[in-house]
Amino acid sequence: MLQVGGNRAYLYQTQTYSQLFSDLEHMIEKNPETRFTLITRIPSRRLLEQLDLNVLDTYWVTEQDTNDSIKPDFTSIYKILNQNKDASKEQVMVIEGLEFIADRIGPDALLSEITRLVDDLSMFNYTCILCLDLLAMPAKIATKLKYTLESLEFSDEHILVTEYEEEHIEPSITPGEHMEYELGKDGNPRLVYLSKLPRLGFSNNILVKRILQWRRMGLDVSEIEPALKYQEDKAYELYKLVEEKVRRAVDLDRFINSNSSSISASDLATDIFRLRQLTGLEELERKYYKSTD
Repeated sequence: MLQVGGNRAYLYQTQTYSQLFSDLEHMIEKNPETRFTLITRIPSRRLLEQLDLNVLDTYWVTEQDTNDSIKPDFTSIYKILNQNKDASKEQVMVIEGLEFIADRIGPDALLSEITRLVDDLSMFNYTCILCLDLLAMPAKIATKLKYTLESLEFSDEHILVTEYEEEHIEPSITPGEHMEYELGKDGNPRLVYLSKLPRLGFSNNILVKRILQWRRMGLDVSEIEPALKYQEDKAYELYKLVEEKVRRAVDLDRFINSNSSSISASDLATDIFRLRQLTGLEELERKYYKSTD
């Protein structure tokens, strides 16, 4: 299901944050006229690395008092619902962090609060997507939640820019696809090849998605950010330059991880960090590829 609405409550079974954020991006793209609100345990300064915060409102679930924070309770959630009533347009609230609330009030009380919220949604003109790891809930509570909430599932349909001919490298990920990362020796996500973006169909929105994908891999791609203010032709020229750097970094990352047993721990940490900064690529290529000549 890609379109949501109708003052209903959906159950989204949480797997990883990267999966959730990718699916949220997909929902926003498929529902451009809908106002989205995200309630999450991730603070805004970290969300900036994962999502375009210009297209949704966010609140941080925490005991701390900040401008964009709310307490981990349903009273705070109801306060947001009351403050943002708008009968003129569809509104979707994605609530992540319910396990945190369950730890405070207990699973049975959480079920009661969710049931009350489902009954009250029509009062606020909101659709709610409740993100939960059911494995963290007692079996009887998980069963009742499945009965109370409609399951939100995503199909295998992905947003493709266009068909184009070029050399295909696996694995190849397009801007709308879900991304899961294998961890490298340093504990950071391994770098993966992404589908090259052709000039035809290239846009600011596509570029934003690609920047977010690169950031999720831990890459410093600040060099590309000025392109968001350029005309498309100039933006695409800069994109191609950064894309080539990233592909070289992926090649090096794979080589280094494949040969990690023969690399000292200090060199491994330093060089993988440099890869993610996209600096000194020529020096690293000479260092690691020389022995293979």
